[in-house]
Amino acid sequence: MRIGTNVWIGYEPLYLARDLGYYTNTQVKLVELTSASEVIHALRNGMLEGAALTLDEALTMLDDGFDLHVVLVMDFSHGADALMVKPEITSLAELRGKRIAVEQSSVGAILLDGVLNAAKLDPTEVEIIPCVADEHPECYSSVDAVVTFEPFKTKLLQQGARLLFDSRQIPNRIVDILVVPRATIKRHPQSLKQLLDGYFKARKYLSTQPDDAASRMEARLGLTAVEILDAYKELSLPGLEENITLLDRDEGQLEGMAQELADFMLQRKLLKNKLHIRDLLDHRFLPKSAP
Repeated sequence: MRIGTNVWIGYEPLYLARDLGYYTNTQVKLVELTSASEVIHALRNGMLEGAALTLDEALTMLDDGFDLHVVLVMDFSHGADALMVKPEITSLAELRGKRIAVEQSSVGAILLDGVLNAAKLDPTEVEIIPCVADEHPECYSSVDAVVTFEPFKTKLLQQGARLLFDSRQIPNRIVDILVVPRATIKRHPQSLKQLLDGYFKARKYLSTQPDDAASRMEARLGLTAVEILDAYKELSLPGLEENITLLDRDEGQLEGMAQELADFMLQRKLLKNKLHIRDLLDHRFLPKSAP
């Protein structure tokens, strides 16, 4: 069962679980790709059995007719997605006429939309430069601003970039989830349970042994352990009980968020069709109790 991700601190507990041996002797295989666009492409083409995506990315796939189900809510971004600018830019209004690098995925568009609304700018008043996530530090040298996320946000800070806008200003818009097609649910129910069991064990390890957990993440994220733990302060990581509530079809908390986001994306022409979010959530594979 191949699960695809790009590099993002919110997905890192999956790799911590692998590093700690929680996926040994299972059929779980983690596949790291360089960008969210590549993850979506691989999932669309049947090269993955599941993927870690943002909620808006999942909605774009639903818009195209893919039958996806959310089996885990991984994080809410409260500052980890950001607009980083050259130091001489001190206000959003100064973005008029500037070159802004952004990955051409809907999550980049969501943050950029928040930036432009706050700046009272039309998209035609800035120049959008396509740049995949793992090239954000390189793109920074030739543009005025970059829409990015951790760990690249910290790397840009190290290059002298200024933080001008982040996901705290658009609460509940950037949500990371684990999605699987219906076929995966039918073919790999046991592996799905093992995947989520390992995830929550790793989450506990991160909570109880933060220094060692962060040191295990250093090589993959390219940050120091201290920087990693600081970056986690910009995320809200729902625990097991909160996941059960979010994914419960009767409670419908995530369903309501998803419907609100889908309506917003349709208004901004990020979706083609009016989506009615039904049967999207599935908490059957969550552990029965916390580790």
